[in-house]
Amino acid sequence: MIKDGTYQGSAQGHNANIEVTVSVKNSQISAIKVTDHQETALLSDNALKLIPEKIVANQSTAVDAITGATFTSNGILNATRAALTDAGAETTDYSTPEKITKKEHEINTDVVVLGSGLAGLNAAITAKEKGADVVLIEKTGRLGGNSVVSGGFMYATGSKFNKEQDNDPENLLQFYEDFAQKDGGEIDHDLVKTIADNSGAAVDYYADKYGVEFSAMPLGISKKPRTHINFKLGPVAIMAPLLKRIEELQIPVLYDQSSEEIKTDNHQITGVVTVGKYDDYNITCKSVVIAVGGFDGSRKTRDKYAPSAKGTRSMSTPYNDADYLKLTESLHAASEFKDGVMGIMTANYLSVGGAANSLVVLGRTLAVNNLGKRFTKEGQHYSLMYNDALKSDGNRFFWIFDKDNESYKVAANLPEAKNCTSLDDVAQVVGCDKQVIRETVSRYNSFAGKEDSDFGRDDIKPIAQEGPYYVIEGYPTTVAGFGGLKINTNAQVLDISNKPIAGVYAAGESATGQIFVHTYPSTGTMLTTCTVFGRIAGNNAASYAKNTAL
Repeated sequence: MIKDGTYQGSAQGHNANIEVTVSVKNSQISAIKVTDHQETALLSDNALKLIPEKIVANQSTAVDAITGATFTSNGILNATRAALTDAGAETTDYSTPEKITKKEHEINTDVVVLGSGLAGLNAAITAKEKGADVVLIEKTGRLGGNSVVSGGFMYATGSKFNKEQDNDPENLLQFYEDFAQKDGGEIDHDLVKTIADNSGAAVDYYADKYGVEFSAMPLGISKKPRTHINFKLGPVAIMAPLLKRIEELQIPVLYDQSSEEIKTDNHQITGVVTVGKYDDYNITCKSVVIAVGGFDGSRKTRDKYAPSAKGTRSMSTPYNDADYLKLTESLHAASEFKDGVMGIMTANYLSVGGAANSLVVLGRTLAVNNLGKRFTKEGQHYSLMYNDALKSDGNRFFWIFDKDNESYKVAANLPEAKNCTSLDDVAQVVGCDKQVIRETVSRYNSFAGKEDSDFGRDDIKPIAQEGPYYVIEGYPTTVAGFGGLKINTNAQVLDISNKPIAGVYAAGESATGQIFVHTYPSTGTMLTTCTVFGRIAGNNAASYAKNTAL
């Protein structure tokens, strides 16, 4: 028996230690409070709320983690165990596995939205505001999809934030089509025109409806001031209001559900069947929006549809596995894949916009491979640096920050950065010959104030010949897979005869095969695409449901 009282515990979460206080009364866990954490906003919210509740309800630290927030869940569980140990508990105490009793449910609604990323949230909100009853299905234990860990950028022309400097959808369309041609393929003119024409309105939607303030600036391949960002909150600025709106509209969210079947009768949608960890649902509905994410979270699936990415890391949830293909097989839905991914160089798995990742993406300094040779135009758009890394003779990649670099102090405070006192130390970290790194630094420095005839930079500043230095390793990483269901400008899913499938819509990463080729063209394009087609899908799914009788 352990003594009544309040005890503290701490354990590693996703980003840093999670601290909890555990209250014990009559040898029972009466309350758990997370007192300090540095977990990613929105990504960890359900775990921070539900794991303490599950521990108390089950009187056990052997409850299941929240899917999609496993590291945070385990951090809370381990911190609670540490507190209980401090209270005098044995390791076998409070360790009874969570009891799960599955239930079956029948639901009647108008629209089912599969997936709760940016596209799915927008579809659900739009359909509900149009007067339809909506049920939102999520295969993990949290909302937000990949958008929660994105950089939070939107790419647009003609918004209230940049229309004075740039208001030209036709030019944006031309930019995308020119990029696709250089990328070795074609994109769907009408779909991309829809994105370009509605891009400014997509940004203004968040500003006008939810009060999101953006700054517009040039970033990446295009020099136009089209990249919109809320510097203070990043993706949270967009996602938090949407999640709040889901609550305000009282849209039911069914978590931990795999979508097993879209039911039809005489070519008309009649329902969706889902299977979950705790509950199974037989849902009667009139239309379905598919927004379940991409395919690069599963290595096997990614290797099949984007073989060029084989061997790279992925920051996507493992639930991004192209399950929409099996789900729509009986509908004879068409799909398109062109070996495309959103590739980026990352230093860690925390978030795309984290400090270490930002330094390898944006760092204006010398980058070398494990052979000690430059391999890319440092600071260019991350998708191009990713491509250069894959084409490089080396297989590891490093960014070198000397004491004169503007990012030196930032690098010095990052656990991913290796401190080196000399170029010889840098060579050891990189794994190359000492003379090679010296020759590479010398050639790089020779381009300072001149034309960079190797990679075309015009802003090179010399690397100091003497230390100290900080070296950060970057890894080729995918954060999205381009491909999926074929759609038209109404977001209707097309069949193999290129005809719309009545009542079935798709948006977001699940329907990007016609929008991208191999390479991501510009920062913010994905969130804009998700917003534009998510809202179109929700609007049309609601209209179809209103006009359809079961």
